[in-house]
Amino acid sequence: MDFPLFQNPWDASSNGRIVRSFRGIPVQVKPEAWPPRSFKPKTVSIPVRFVGSELSRSKSAINIQKVLRGFLVRKSVKKIMAIREQVNEMERSVSKTETVELIRKDSKERLRVNENLMRLLLKLDSVRGVDSCVRDLRKSVIKKAIALQEIVDAIISDDHSVDSSSAEAADQNQGIIDSSGD
Repeated sequence: MDFPLFQNPWDASSNGRIVRSFRGIPVQVKPEAWPPRSFKPKTVSIPVRFVGSELSRSKSAINIQKVLRGFLVRKSVKKIMAIREQVNEMERSVSKTETVELIRKDSKERLRVNENLMRLLLKLDSVRGVDSCVRDLRKSVIKKAIALQEIVDAIISDDHSVDSSSAEAADQNQGIIDSSGD
């Protein structure tokens, strides 16, 4: 049997038209009589149209600036809204009676709440105010965080007062204790 698949791949006496590769896959080899072609680079001209209007360039620049400004505003608002949600969560936790009592009794809890508020205020300071709306939104969240910090300070200062009934009245005025009468 003289099949090309059953020949020895290292046998030099094979006819050279079909050679087995190293893995045993038959590969057809081109005869070396074909001279390699010499490739000449082909030059292709590409037409370029120049728009001589300076007005269209300024419109393009304005559009690019609008898109960039919109992106920066959305990015800043997204950061501010995330911080606002954290401030709201802290406000909900501080408004609970259990948390108020814990803040009054435990100085570590008091310190944790104050540090979290300061961390949020620092994050708000790092947000760039690229637009007046972003600055207004940032300012409102800062005011809310500062008001929450003042509430926590009022809880601490009420702890040092002698009359506990006046402290509960002050807490109710600040909106800390639920009106359900627990």
